[in-house]
Amino acid sequence: MIEGIGSGVAVSEAERILVAQPVRSGTYRAPPRALGQRLLVWLLRLAIITPIALMTPEIVAAIRNRPDAVAHLSASTADVLGTSSFLLFVMMLTITPLHVVTGWRWHLILRRDFGIGMAVTAITDLTLAATTTDDTFHGGFLSRLYGHTFLAAGTLATLLLIPLVITANARAQSWLGKHWRWLHRLTYVVWGLILLHLLLLFGFHGFFLRALALSIPLAILRVPALRRWWQASRQLHTHRIRRAVAAVALLGIFAAGFVPFITELAHKGPTAFIQHPIDD
Repeated sequence: MIEGIGSGVAVSEAERILVAQPVRSGTYRAPPRALGQRLLVWLLRLAIITPIALMTPEIVAAIRNRPDAVAHLSASTADVLGTSSFLLFVMMLTITPLHVVTGWRWHLILRRDFGIGMAVTAITDLTLAATTTDDTFHGGFLSRLYGHTFLAAGTLATLLLIPLVITANARAQSWLGKHWRWLHRLTYVVWGLILLHLLLLFGFHGFFLRALALSIPLAILRVPALRRWWQASRQLHTHRIRRAVAAVALLGIFAAGFVPFITELAHKGPTAFIQHPIDD
């Protein structure tokens, strides 16, 4: 099943018939969540507002024309907003594999939330970078968007998020019908462009290799044959040892790539909030 930013669930055809309730938009509503699950959903949603909250003091300072405020924004936007938008994108991509492995459905609504949050963060990052990095990338506004290949890849990835966000609602899904799924295949194009952006920026080391590492398990669990096998085995309670070993291995690979990005944000985010960014 094709997924996208606006899709609320990602289930097999068998699961759709057994546990889902049809709604007017053509998507399916998950069963009611328990109180603890609802609280966890809202707790996870805090990740969406965190990057903007961290950058707010610097943005306000720049609006007020305080000394060095623009320089601070230029130093912080990629470290905080760029890293955060990638983390939100990864968290969105994690929703489906988590469902495949565990069968959980309470978290499926977060795909749309993380997707929209990622788009807002990325667009804010792009806007701030294009207006505050003239000391780093010389030329006009467009040069700071497309002046280098890595900038062009990042800009294109961000622009492709716009139609996905606009159609991330039930009315758009109903209006577009089957074409909605084809449109939201752009999610995978964005994924590829982000990896290309990191490759051009860091080469075959650093953040690119970490992003590639965490992408491997997310991609593997999207392979149709493997996904069907895992879901069928889980429903029939078979191949438990195989699934457990595979889950631990995939989680280890994912964590090896994901944790450094979290560490980077934890290091750079607070310094941006107190308006003493680390310019490296």
